[in-house]
Amino acid sequence: MAVPSPGARWLLVLALVLLLGGTGWYARAAWADSGWFALALFGLPLLCTAGALWAQRAGGATTAPLLIALLGVVALGWSLITGLGIGLLFLVPALLLLVAAMVSWVDRRGDSPGRLRT
Repeated sequence: MAVPSPGARWLLVLALVLLLGGTGWYARAAWADSGWFALALFGLPLLCTAGALWAQRAGGATTAPLLIALLGVVALGWSLITGLGIGLLFLVPALLLLVAAMVSWVDRRGDSPGRLRT
């Protein structure tokens, strides 16, 4: 099993903190406006980020970056679907998930010819 990427983990934690902060800030207004849909509105990006954190910790060398990228694409799609409303709040965390997938892939490559050996 590959070692989890610390850089990707910090990006994922930052995305989760941004989402939790935005959820705390807008939850009351979203609940008053949308009712039960507010759970789906905030729940999908939160589940994507939590799933990416789990995949980063438990995934293998190729499956973790692939799953993180897939969850990042889902979160980015959700941000674009809800973009006329509160969806712009989800844009930065979704992009952080995609960057974390790239960082995780680079860190998990192992000893490839392009890496410097120390």
